[in-house]
Amino acid sequence: MDESFIKNNINTYRKSKDLTQIEAAQALNISTNAYRKIEKGNTAIINSHVRELADLFEMSLEELFLGYSPSATLDTTINEVKAEYGSQVTRLENRIEYLEKLNESLEETIASKNEIITMLKKMLGEQK
Repeated sequence: MDESFIKNNINTYRKSKDLTQIEAAQALNISTNAYRKIEKGNTAIINSHVRELADLFEMSLEELFLGYSPSATLDTTINEVKAEYGSQVTRLENRIEYLEKLNESLEETIASKNEIITMLKKMLGEQK
């Protein structure tokens, strides 16, 4: 990511909020020339006004620097996956639930058989 990308984001977001450079500078409590230098890339973008710029444009720092919100992109991706594979996931979750119940039942059967074996061994031991 280069600073020209960031300065273009700042310019785009300012315009999307219908702010002039003068209004943006006033909101940041800096001179208009200082603000213009930020948009032109003539000053380091990483300065004390970065957070204020993000707040002014009502966005996160990620959106300001990347041009999009990573969490929104992730949410969209998750929703797309759910839409495409949701029925398969539900089917697999139901299968897992069935297998867990079956496993529980089999464990109970094994425990019962072990008790029977123990009782039979005890009875055989008493007969000797």
